[in-house]
Amino acid sequence: MNKTFAVLSCVVTMALMGCGGAPEQEAAPEDVQSAEQSIIWACDGTREFDRIWSRNGVEVGRESCYCDGSTYAAGTLSGSYTQNLIRYCN
Repeated sequence: MNKTFAVLSCVVTMALMGCGGAPEQEAAPEDVQSAEQSIIWACDGTREFDRIWSRNGVEVGRESCYCDGSTYAAGTLSGSYTQNLIRYCN
């Protein structure tokens, strides 16, 4: 009985080691023409920008980022947004 269990254990172990599942797939390239929002820029002192938040085409909030890393925010910062680059910081 122990010999049968040992053989069965080896067979199961080898089968599991040999089965890696489905091959790993690479992520599809990002579709820049999609309706999804672009990545939110960090206010890290590399660029000065405004981010305007809207719902149903109406502006509901605004964020501004300045070259010294300070920010200004007003209104509701949710919904969809557009980011407007003002300038790159030196």
